[in-house]
Amino acid sequence: MSAKNKKLYAVFLLITIIVFLSFIYTSTHQRTKEAIIFNPLRIAHAGGAINNKTYTNSYEALNSNLQKGFLYFELDFLFTKDHRLICLHDWKNIFKQTFGFEIDEKITLKEFEQLVEDRSEYNNCTLSGLAVWLKNNPNAYIITDVKESNISALKIICKTLPSAKRRVIPQIYDPNNFSRIKELGFEQIIWTLYRFQGTNDEVLDWIEKFIGPVAITMPKSRAKSSLPRELEKRNIPTYVHTVNTIQEMDEFINRYGITEIYTDVLAP
Repeated sequence: MSAKNKKLYAVFLLITIIVFLSFIYTSTHQRTKEAIIFNPLRIAHAGGAINNKTYTNSYEALNSNLQKGFLYFELDFLFTKDHRLICLHDWKNIFKQTFGFEIDEKITLKEFEQLVEDRSEYNNCTLSGLAVWLKNNPNAYIITDVKESNISALKIICKTLPSAKRRVIPQIYDPNNFSRIKELGFEQIIWTLYRFQGTNDEVLDWIEKFIGPVAITMPKSRAKSSLPRELEKRNIPTYVHTVNTIQEMDEFINRYGITEIYTDVLAP
């Protein structure tokens, strides 16, 4: 082979290698990009309504709304007096709505379970019972709304619920905690903005720092801003809570660019 042909062969070989590496990089980058997309399914708020009653956080609500097509179920979590997790929105209004009287302080898990049996129309979830329910319903996912000590609760949830890292989607309230919660192994995370006092620009700055599948959920007031469209440009799914009419849902999705909703009653 002449020197000229050797030189041409070397150039051809180099170009071939560059094209091949470029193809590998593009394919890998595309797979990585696809892998970090959050799957934005509709979310049943507090387990979804049952017989027109909301905030039950009950097995009956989960079963009823699972049959209606929901796969994502947001549940409220509280710690009992003996530091056990139960599904209840609060110890004040919803406790009174559920059991018919007020309390001055938290109660124990045993006391809570007895009240559910004696005085509640529906059976509120507990963490141990929820583990059984998830095992029996392998297509369902839980979105957490922890009212206190979020990281501590998520550690317990991660250890207790089956396939929690895949089937539990934690809501976070402070963006500074994203990496700590991600380190627990959860595959998807939702940042909920109802406690966040920062601006929309700060939300966009934070979202650039997050790694992995993430979605943003927000109150109606913030959803009626430019934020959903800006997040859409960045391929970040958005939710608004809580929406219970088709007209309002259409407005948020079509006018403001919201991806999906938290709802009590609007089945997927």
